[in-house]
Amino acid sequence: MTDATIRVVIADDDRALRDALADLIASQPHLELAGQAVSHPDAVRLALRDHPHVVVLDVRMPGGTAPATIRAIQDGSPNTAVLVLSAYEDPGSAVDVLAAGATGYLVKGIPDGEILDAIVRAARGQLSISVALARDCIQVLRRNLENERRTGATTLQNANTLRQLLDRVGAAAVLVGPDGTIETVNARVQQLFGYRRMELVGEPITRLVPASRYGEPADELIHRLLSREAGEDQPEAHFTASGRRKDGSTFPVEVSASPMSHGQRGVAVFLRDISDLSLAEARFQQLFESSPDATVIVDTSGVIRLVNAAAEQIFGFPREDLLDQSVDTLLPDHPVTIYRRESDEVPEAPGAPTPEGMELTGRRRDGTDFPVDVSIGWIRTEEGPRVILSIRDMTESVGSRAVLERSVEALRAAGQERRHVLVDLVGAQERERLRIAAGIHDDSLQVITAAALRLQQLRRRLRDPDDLRVLDKLEETVRLAADRLRRMIFDFRPPALENEGLVAAVNVYIEQLRADTRLVSYLDNQLEEEPPPEARVLIYRITQEALMNVRKHAQATELRVRFSGVDDGVLVEINDNGVGYNPLEAEARAGHLGLTLMRDRAEIAGGWCRVESAPGAGTTVEFWVPREAGLTGGNQ
Repeated sequence: MTDATIRVVIADDDRALRDALADLIASQPHLELAGQAVSHPDAVRLALRDHPHVVVLDVRMPGGTAPATIRAIQDGSPNTAVLVLSAYEDPGSAVDVLAAGATGYLVKGIPDGEILDAIVRAARGQLSISVALARDCIQVLRRNLENERRTGATTLQNANTLRQLLDRVGAAAVLVGPDGTIETVNARVQQLFGYRRMELVGEPITRLVPASRYGEPADELIHRLLSREAGEDQPEAHFTASGRRKDGSTFPVEVSASPMSHGQRGVAVFLRDISDLSLAEARFQQLFESSPDATVIVDTSGVIRLVNAAAEQIFGFPREDLLDQSVDTLLPDHPVTIYRRESDEVPEAPGAPTPEGMELTGRRRDGTDFPVDVSIGWIRTEEGPRVILSIRDMTESVGSRAVLERSVEALRAAGQERRHVLVDLVGAQERERLRIAAGIHDDSLQVITAAALRLQQLRRRLRDPDDLRVLDKLEETVRLAADRLRRMIFDFRPPALENEGLVAAVNVYIEQLRADTRLVSYLDNQLEEEPPPEARVLIYRITQEALMNVRKHAQATELRVRFSGVDDGVLVEINDNGVGYNPLEAEARAGHLGLTLMRDRAEIAGGWCRVESAPGAGTTVEFWVPREAGLTGGNQ
């Protein structure tokens, strides 16, 4: 071992993942495996005994918490860096471990090269965190700062943490205030553009980025984000532009700008030098092929022009049999307007019309029919307008929902008291959600992460181009599986619900909804204090069901959610401008158990829920739950 060798301790309670990480470290001449731990106390013991350079620490292990373990290691071995591994990108957890002294926050499933780079960076005292997660951490800190201002508490510590975090982010980060001027920049901005920090504070963003690639002034794009409540523009902006250095030279940059969440005023702008990047036609093809949903692109005559691998698998057709065929082959009962409506209104610039969604029937090659959920979007190409159909097989979902409906109806028909039945149902459902989420995290996700590391180790041994192409597809499949499992964990029990609170968790769900549908959404939080845990979970589930209905049925372009405190309880209002419906007719039909469960959940907690809608007039869901809501029986 030389002086340059980095000694590493691995702390993870999953043997498969621990072994994969150990082999990865053993394959590197500049790294040495100093030990393996299976619990938080074990990690602290090894760190204090052997004083390694880096501890790679799993967040979820027996015997303690990650922040407490990090502080104990830092106290007993100050020169040991702690690099955290987590199953998902949770900004609340990331802020906690970074504040405790961690030098990085990685999500399981990333390429092994990034893990190795992060270990080296940790040994040098440098931070490793993704730009997206860093942006979310900044929003959490900004929200915490605003809450402290409201209560009159000191803001110095969080302000310093915010500045330090910005300076340690690898990308150039700019915070634009409500007046449209730059509030602060990080060290990367100074390096990239050649300005000192104070030369930029109070200046417009156009000092750095004069205009987008399409000629629109960058400050006008930012202004639309700042005034989004008054307009109909998308609530975030992604575009390429020319950056201008202090010396007047220019270079291409990728701009990602989004408004601060949780009621904060301002915009976070991340700038990335893309001088070495080419136009990503190949990247689009890779993303298109690797999409887990069946994706079919048709022209305005309904003729299929492109299909991906998932479409071949779901429908059973080879793609050569589908090209130049009518979309009727796959969706026999679809409305013809699916590919004609709005086709002449597709803009030339990026930002297609808001996608729509509908539930239809798909037909396989063998003639069998099955339920599908179809999301529809429009783009303009050199060959003219095209329609993108994202198709998801809903067989399992519909079957599970039908079983649940039959179970509830059977219990009611047996004469059991309604309130007790629903208490048991809802309580059991929450317990099962927790059990499944824990099982996915502790078993399935760990195994998939270990498999991804093994595949990356195999890559270094292969030389044949055909073998490497097969490995590329296999790695992408494993990555998609890991991403799906993380999303399942969030759906079962979002970490933000416990770590940050009700509104933060709902905001994360709305962000996912907006990313999937381009729905313009507004969240207005008037709560002065967080509801107790039981009420918090109940309110979140009702809100989640209502938002799911918006996504599946409303065909809306705008969504508004409002939380307020009323009569020692929480009032939630959810309004969309979609197609609307007749609530009485909908509840009388099979397949609409969600509407009944929303009302039942509120009523068993001592609250109420009502739905107002009419065809063509949008939908409003309004419910109230007492702060001390609990899943109590009808005789209590």
